[in-house]
Order: sequence, then structure tokens, then C-alpha cells
Amino acid sequence: MLRRAAARAAAGALLLATACAGFPDGTERTITVGGDKVNVAHLRDAQAGLCEAKGVAATDPTAARADFYNQSHDSLHTVARALEPVDRGLAADLLVSMQKVEADLETKPPTLAAELGQLADVYRSGLGRLAITVTACVE
Repeated sequence: MLRRAAARAAAGALLLATACAGFPDGTERTITVGGDKVNVAHLRDAQAGLCEAKGVAATDPTAARADFYNQSHDSLHTVARALEPVDRGLAADLLVSMQKVEADLETKPPTLAAELGQLADVYRSGLGRLAITVTACVE
């Protein structure tokens, strides 16, 4: 059990070190998630997609759904996978919040914008835990 915990801690430290590494030659920053290189800019763009979806949810839930699935959905899963070795609780929070939004996108309740805002906040926290900074959605 201790060996497994130490391995998870080492993997998390490696992931965070990779996320923090900058490249002076101007190449895009990446993190490694499950053996795959993931562009950090793509993960940041997903936050923008959540904010866009939140902004249109009250007046155009169809556009909010398109923004969510086209710009953010895959990155949410990627960040949840990246969080598992370093913060399982936050990974679970992200997945639960994402499932709530997915259900809301089907039924289009009046709380959709608030749920998207909550998801954006949890996602931003998850990115922060991976040493990736993004701004909160503008109200």
C-alpha cells in the first residue's frame, strides 16, 4: 500500500513538473496524461468554451450545448484523468459536475448557466492543481 502511494506521489510530482516546465524555444507547453502528450493551450481553450457556453445558456441552450461538446468536453475528461494520481477527490468533483451539465444540456433547465459556471470553477481548480492557470468566467 505504501509503495503504491509513493508511486502515485512520484507520478503526480512528475506530472506537475511537466506542467510547470516552460520551453524557451517557443514550443507549446504540454503535460503527459496516461502516456499521451496534451497541449496545455488546448486545456485552457476548454475553459473559454465553458465560459462561452455559460454566457449563452439562458438564451440559446442549443449553442451552449455545441460550445460544451465542441470546445470543452474532451478536455474535461483529460483533466479528470490527469488529476486522478494527484487529487482523486477533485477528479471526482470534476466528473460529477460534468455529468450534471451533460444531463442539463439534454433537459435545458433554467439552472443550466449556473451549472456550467460551477463546472467552469471546478475545472479551473483542477487545472490549478496541475499548475495550469486560467481565468474565471466573467460574470
